[in-house]
Amino acid sequence: MSTIVKLCLKSLQEFIRLQTFNRSGYQQIQLDIEYLKTPLKEIAADATVIDFLLKEVNNAAHERSLDPIPLEPTIVDRLIEAKQIKSRELSIQQSLK
Repeated sequence: MSTIVKLCLKSLQEFIRLQTFNRSGYQQIQLDIEYLKTPLKEIAADATVIDFLLKEVNNAAHERSLDPIPLEPTIVDRLIEAKQIKSRELSIQQSLK
């Protein structure tokens, strides 16, 4: 499973290198990367490699952005927390059906 995750992240990095992003596109990539950190680390055996690859994806997006202004860490944390709460609620609702 770790190998698949690594290959997917490397493919994502290459895909991003072929794109051009505006500010909101770059910020969305930043947010997506932060959201994926925890589940990918749970799946993969080597968390340091996952961190490195996610940083490489973020760096590629930063390089390909016309206006690479990152989101504030507090905003990222709030958005991720809200999404995780919503995901848990949906999971609970589906388990009750």
